[in-house]
Parts: sequence; C-alpha cells; structure tokens
Amino acid sequence: MRGVKRPVIVITVVAALGAATVQAWSDVRQARAFRRLLAEGDAALGRGETSAAIEAFSGAVVLRPQSMLPYLKRGDTYRRQGQLDSAERDLTQAQALDPTAPQPLELAGDVRMTRGDAAGAVTPYRAYLALDDRAPRLQYKLGLALYRSGDPAAAADAARHALALDPNLAEAHQLLGVAALAQGRTDEAAAALTRALKLQPASDATRATLVDLYAAQERTRDETAQREALATLDAARPEGLVSLALAQLRHGRSDAAVATLARAAERFPGSPVVANATGRLWLDLAETTGDSPAIQQAIGVLAPAAARENASSETLALYGRALLLNGDLKPAQATLLRATTRFPIERNAFLQLSAAEARLGHREAARVALARHAALTEH
Repeated sequence: MRGVKRPVIVITVVAALGAATVQAWSDVRQARAFRRLLAEGDAALGRGETSAAIEAFSGAVVLRPQSMLPYLKRGDTYRRQGQLDSAERDLTQAQALDPTAPQPLELAGDVRMTRGDAAGAVTPYRAYLALDDRAPRLQYKLGLALYRSGDPAAAADAARHALALDPNLAEAHQLLGVAALAQGRTDEAAAALTRALKLQPASDATRATLVDLYAAQERTRDETAQREALATLDAARPEGLVSLALAQLRHGRSDAAVATLARAAERFPGSPVVANATGRLWLDLAETTGDSPAIQQAIGVLAPAAARENASSETLALYGRALLLNGDLKPAQATLLRATTRFPIERNAFLQLSAAEARLGHREAARVALARHAALTEH
C-alpha cells in the first residue's frame, strides 16, 4: 500500500510545482505586458496622441484593475482631451484604490478648475496638502482656487505659504499681488507684482495687473511704461497699441495717442480695431475742440472699414457719427440703420440714429430709436 501511495504523492507534487511554475510565468508575462502598456501610453502622450494613450492605459486597467496607476494616467489623459466626466470617474477610482496617493487629488482639483468650479477644487487641493504640505505648487493652486471663489484673503495666505516654500515661484507672487489688490493692500500688491515681473518679464497678466494698479494710483508714467511693454510683448496683435493710445488720450496726451495709432495702422494695415480706435479719437477731438479737420480725419479712416460687407456695428456707428458731425444727414441715417442691424449692436447706435432722424425731421422715427436705445442700455 505504501509503495502505491509514493508515486501518487510524487506525481501530485510535480503537478503542483508545474502549475506554480506556469502561474509564476503567467504573472511575469502579465507584469511585463502591464509595464509595456504603461510605457506605450506615456510615449503616445509624449507625441500628443491622446487617443492612443487612452487605449494603452485601458489595456493596463484590464490587466490590473486593482492598480491605481493606470486609472491615474488614463484620468489625466481624459482631462487633457477635455472629457471631464471620464476624467473625474477615473480619478475617483484612483483615489479609492490608493487613498494615500496625492496625485489623484491634484488632478481632481485641476478637473474642477477646468469646469469653472473653483470652489469645488478647494477640497481636493486641501486634501492633497493634508498629505503633503510642503508642495508650493499645490499651495499656489489652492490660492488660485480660493481667489476665483471670491476669498482673496485666504488666497493671499495660500500664496504666502507657497512663497515660504519657494520664494522664486513667480505665479505665487502674481497671485499675492492680485489678492492683495482686491483687499486694497496696494503697497503689498505693488511689491508682489514687481517681484513677479522680475521673475517672469514676459508675463502679460502681471503687467496688465500693474497697469490697473498704477492707473488707480494715478502713476501715469508707470502705467504708460507697462502699456508700452504690453504692446511690445503682444506684437502680433493691435490691441496693445490701441490700449496704449486710449490711455494716452485719457491722460490728455492726444498727440502721443495719434502717433501711437499711426504706428498701429502702419503695423496692422486694414485692422478694424485700429480704424475704430483712430476714428473714435478724431471724433472725440472734433466734439471737444470743434475742429473740422478732425472730422475729415475720422471719415477718412472709417469710410474704408465701413464699406466692408462684414463691417461691425461699432464701425458703422462710428462712421455714422462722423457723417452726422459733418452734416451728411442722409448717408448718416443709412449708415446708422445698418449699425442697428449688426450684432452685437453698438451701445450708442440707436442714440446716434435718433439724432439723425430728428435732424431730418422724422420725429416718430427719432422717438422709436431713442426708446430702443433706452431698452438696450437697460440690459
């Protein structure tokens, strides 16, 4: 009997060892496949191929559904694609699989910020910092979420925490500047924004905030310098030069404004933005000084822009205003009628039309246009 059992035991042991070997080899192959899929997904992301990355990370999820990493990577990729519901689902799963991992919390906050839910982003950012409070980037993100949620005091505190960890984090200096400015702490705001600008000289957001600060403080020279810098940084668009010219006009420097707009017209020929700003400048000067040549300058600038089939309501309203000042009542009326049919309708188009109709003796038409102006401005 003993002689019969021994072969059976040996066979059983050998079979078990064989099964274990097969299982071990299967586990090794699965681990290799898992790592390969993650690497393929990362490589696809590096090439900007988000769909291929999602496919690879999905394969990794199938192989190891209890692993946090593929859910994290796929959730981040969905976020980059703008598929925010899918991103949130995967990041929630990643958090559930590894509650000690801070990365899913950061990305969950990022998803909510992308949704425009800054208040909702505060919770995951704070949860991240509860796990790791030495992360200056997360202190900044928390501060930004708080600022956009309408709590500038808490935002400033978060920015200060970030800067205590990394004094060279330009974004945190910029956030501290805008948060301090919102609280009326202009000296702290100026210091923070100036430091941010030293760290990131090309930051148009910081310079734009400094423009607002200097304008509020009536520091005309500093405001103008920042506007000049913004125009230089935004050399591909005319808005910087136009903004500079309008500021020069507000400060009583009409000659400088004319020169700036001439630069803009030379750099951006045919730009409606430049034409509108230049026409508005000449019209304001004409109405302020009674200068007839200024009216002709406005007409000369605005006529080509208004002749375009896609001319905006703003352009047509300005041209109609110029014709009205020049005494060309019928052309002014026709132009202003066109201005009131283009959307978005220029705020004063109906008001100018009312004036044109009144001067033509069309009392009822003038009254209707005035009523429509009142209704438009109420909204």
